[in-house]
Amino acid sequence: MNQKVDNAQDANGVKLRLSAQRALCGNIPRTLRSVSVEYHDTVIACRYVFDDGATTSEMALLSCAGTEIIADYNEPYTITEEFMTIPFPIKPEYLRYLVYMRAEGVVAL
Repeated sequence: MNQKVDNAQDANGVKLRLSAQRALCGNIPRTLRSVSVEYHDTVIACRYVFDDGATTSEMALLSCAGTEIIADYNEPYTITEEFMTIPFPIKPEYLRYLVYMRAEGVVAL
């Protein structure tokens, strides 16, 4: 699948992408493949994709990142989080904004 990533410069999208990237600093487990986000009205959605089953501690780590994202918004904003397992080399589907993607299929030198 060749999915287009939206890089539109709307103010809400820019704020959400920056918030997500900041929240992910120090919160990325080794098995994480990608993180994408989007918003609809006052709901922020986060999708975390792993290549094998995420442990409880890995999901808790990313939930901390989700808490940091929603902390940048006032009520009535809410957040939903989706944890998916999609093994490499299957390509995951992303939400509107891709904010993290692991390098895959790279041969070490």
